[in-house]
Amino acid sequence: MNRKGVHHIGLATLDIDRTIEFYTNKLGFEIGWCDILEPEAGGKIKHVFFDTGDGTFMAFMSPEKVPGIPEEWSTDINSAQGLPGAFYHFALYCEDIEALDAKRAELIGRGVDVTPVVDHEWCRSIYFRDPNGLLLEYCATVRKFDAADKEMKHHDQPGVMVADPEERKKVFKMLMGPPPAKAGATGRTPV
Repeated sequence: MNRKGVHHIGLATLDIDRTIEFYTNKLGFEIGWCDILEPEAGGKIKHVFFDTGDGTFMAFMSPEKVPGIPEEWSTDINSAQGLPGAFYHFALYCEDIEALDAKRAELIGRGVDVTPVVDHEWCRSIYFRDPNGLLLEYCATVRKFDAADKEMKHHDQPGVMVADPEERKKVFKMLMGPPPAKAGATGRTPV
């Protein structure tokens, strides 16, 4: 077995149906595995694994009336910690800039609120949120790393990461602004 890296990341949702709809219909992921766990203490946990397209999975658990597990919490991770949205986020692989541009157009066509392409110098990215408020990213590496890249220091960017001032505001708000507002009393974050 030569493959290395992440098999899956495990996350939580309060609304498994919205999560399934988003990851299958908006992102085009396929469901690899679903099951229902029934803890001895009672209740149930719905569990789904989404294949991201290369054999890596994103898994979500959704508890229902399980003793000891709260019925509501911040599923976006960052707001529960009082952090900006960029801290805990999940970046998905794009082969190159053309694939990134195509993915952005596809997401917009499926009704996803996505940022413009952000130039990080060594990579390009787009950002958006899932129904749980999680910050997601598609990212394409655009060059090989060199020795200077490995030094912990300020790295000069080639210029502004996003040229248009209004688009820059959108990126800043998505990455560093306050957590998304909660939808009513459910504690769920709107898409």
